[in-house]
Amino acid sequence: MRCVNMSLFLHLVFISVALTSFGIDAQSETLTAQEQRIELIIRDYAFLLTQPAPLRPRMPTVVILRNQDIVRHGFTSSMLVGLLVHAEGEGIASYGKGVEGFYLDPGKTLVIRLTTEHPGSYSFRCDLHPQMKGELFLLEVPTV
Repeated sequence: MRCVNMSLFLHLVFISVALTSFGIDAQSETLTAQEQRIELIIRDYAFLLTQPAPLRPRMPTVVILRNQDIVRHGFTSSMLVGLLVHAEGEGIASYGKGVEGFYLDPGKTLVIRLTTEHPGSYSFRCDLHPQMKGELFLLEVPTV
């Protein structure tokens, strides 16, 4: 019995090494498949959604912000309040609760990771330019 377990262990190690050596990281592929992503481009004093997709609560969500404008912009949302938020961009990372928003300089990209608990409509805005607004909808989508 012990030989069978060791053989299985070595076989799994070999598969893991083989996948890693070919540039396939099984764990990151699984995590990426479970994340939902949304990308917002900031251009001409407006938030633009690149690829509309349904967002569901209780799933890890990645919001990618790209500032393609010539000025600095903010990103604030009631969605962030009370959530554990992880944001990173240009070598700087912020992690924790109580994050109310972020600022993004021209030409920079920010990646925000969070998990919302409740469905609903969540508005966001640029606190530096009040006319810049948007809204995200988190929907309960039944699985088949």
